[in-house]
Amino acid sequence: MPAKPPPVPISFAIFRDDEPAIATLEFAGNADIMSATRWRVPTELDDDPLMRARAADACEFALLAAKRWRHYRDTSSVALTLGELKRLISSNPTGEFCFHLKLSADWFPGSLGGAMVRRTWRHNLMIDFLFVHPRISGRVLNVKGVGIRILQALCGIAKDLGCSLVWGEATQDSAPFYERHLHREVGDQFAIQLDEIVRFAAEIEAERKTP
Repeated sequence: MPAKPPPVPISFAIFRDDEPAIATLEFAGNADIMSATRWRVPTELDDDPLMRARAADACEFALLAAKRWRHYRDTSSVALTLGELKRLISSNPTGEFCFHLKLSADWFPGSLGGAMVRRTWRHNLMIDFLFVHPRISGRVLNVKGVGIRILQALCGIAKDLGCSLVWGEATQDSAPFYERHLHREVGDQFAIQLDEIVRFAAEIEAERKTP
């Protein structure tokens, strides 16, 4: 029987112009994280205040994630691979460690989106920021499925680590996204319990593709 693949890297289909298109989620490195700080609000959204605001939020979240990343990087509390994260946890079971995920595709320049995540001292995962490229969040491009795939893959990591909770803050704009996928009302916080972690992990694993 072939060995079970790790939860990341993982390739799967999202939708580009309503057609399946392969993308790959993996741990991000410093260059990946810093490149997202160069995102800008598309000028095509100048006359669309709602979409412009969403795109601006994506740019802001990427900047804030990079700023926080630098703090953890400078204190040697970051993981660039899943194996490195496991070694950090093993060496300090109550330590707080940070990692970033990125979603990329050969048909899109740079990152489609990403997430900054912390493994807490209670061995849960906290999503500090989950963000999608401003040209996607602002609907300049017809690309769908980025956010939910990142969330599902993150749950795959949580399951692999043995975490029983994934949680984070929801903004007024992001709360409907979590409500749609968690099937319940979400306030300014959300919590994904173990049964939901297992469900999301199974969903993303079922979509695994050979890149």
